[in-house]
Amino acid sequence: MAVRKILGWGECTSKFTPSNGGSAETHDDIVDSSAALSVDEGQEEEALVEGGRAEGRKVRPDKYIIEFDRRLEDGDDFTPGYVEDAGDIAIIPKNVGAVYAELKDCSCKKTLKQDSKDGLVGHYYYKTKGSTDSEGNLDDVDIKKHTAGDTYTAVSTSSDGYSEKNPKALGWFIKNGNVYIHSWDTAPVEGVTYYTLS
Repeated sequence: MAVRKILGWGECTSKFTPSNGGSAETHDDIVDSSAALSVDEGQEEEALVEGGRAEGRKVRPDKYIIEFDRRLEDGDDFTPGYVEDAGDIAIIPKNVGAVYAELKDCSCKKTLKQDSKDGLVGHYYYKTKGSTDSEGNLDDVDIKKHTAGDTYTAVSTSSDGYSEKNPKALGWFIKNGNVYIHSWDTAPVEGVTYYTLS
């Protein structure tokens, strides 16, 4: 029997959760074809005896990398630099049911580049440490499924300072049919429901 697979191709949203307990940072304006998951494979080492026979073998843990680019309209939400133990990162596909990887306890490096096609671009680079559990399995990479209903949460209009908030800067979303899209509003619009990605 054929199984319908939901693919994660197309539009996606980055979600970064800082390790210091701050608010999650989301972006859905990722430059086309720039989001990528790759692996820095751990090196294999052998203890050899005379004659070249391996007496023992050890493989260092793999380290996973997520990177992507964003076109920058202003520099307010981007600061180049490096942060160790920055937090968790995921590139979440818009298609409900698609699977994706979440990397935990990553370092983060942000750099700038510019060209005639994309203008000023912020490059985000996140890398795991290769942490393992007691059995040697990686514990800083999770495979998750994008589910409906528990990902987006409506922002309360009665929350403190709601009218002074900047939906665009805070990474809030609006719902367009069955799809959540990043809001470009710089102040809450009356009658519009905003959502956070959680």
